[in-house]
This record gives sequence, C-alpha cells and structure tokens, in this order.
Amino acid sequence: MKKLAILSLVLAVPLLAAAGCGGGGDDNLSKSEFVAQGNAICKKGNAEINTAAKKLNKNSTPAQLKSFATDTIVPSVESQISQIRALDEPSADQDQVNAILDEADAALAKVKADPSLLTGNSDPFAKANKKAKAYGLTVCGSG
Repeated sequence: MKKLAILSLVLAVPLLAAAGCGGGGDDNLSKSEFVAQGNAICKKGNAEINTAAKKLNKNSTPAQLKSFATDTIVPSVESQISQIRALDEPSADQDQVNAILDEADAALAKVKADPSLLTGNSDPFAKANKKAKAYGLTVCGSG
C-alpha cells in the first residue's frame, strides 16, 4: 500500500512548487500573470516527475521509492520553488504568497530529512497544496 501512496503523491507533490515568493521590486506581475507563469513552471515540473514515475510500479522496492523521492521529487520541487520565487508576485499578495512558501519550505525540509514521508498515508505538502490551489495555482499539484 505504501508503494501506491508514493505513486499517488507524485500527483500532489509538484504543488509545492507553487509556493514561490516573488523577488520584490518595482515590476510586480499582476495576479493573472503570476498564476500563469507559476502554473507553467509547475506543468514542466509535473511532466519531469511523471516521466520518472513511469519507471515505478507496484513491485518497486523501498530503495527504488526512496531514490525516486530523493533524486527526482526533491530536486524538482526545489527547482520549481526557486523559479517561482524569482517571479515578482503581485504587491497586494505578498503575505499570501509568503504563507504558501513557508508551508512549502517546511514540507520540503521534512521530506529531505525523511524521504519515507512520501510513502506514508499523509501528504507532507497538503497545507501548501491547499493554499496554492486557493490562490489559483491549479496546475501545481495536479500531476
């Protein structure tokens, strides 16, 4: 059952990437521009993770699942966060975007410390996913 949980989580993890924080500055994006660019980043990350996930199946070993988490999911999510962090979020939404980022960073830190969290019954990214979707980053976490 745990092996199937990581495959299911593959669909939700990329939402973490939506937790980006803008770089500030004078050229802030509109919300629709920010959401469009964030969703595009997530779409690319989702594709990378899903391509790698095709090598997994119900017979994948715990070592293979751990490798998938540490070698694929974590670096992809980190990259997505960095890319979205580089965007200039709408000035009025800085607190909301920062709250998403805080949740995402906390979840990623937990996963880095214990990749087996991705094979459990709970989703370490659930709070970040919920906040990001509520903000409009709907591609993120959809797999």
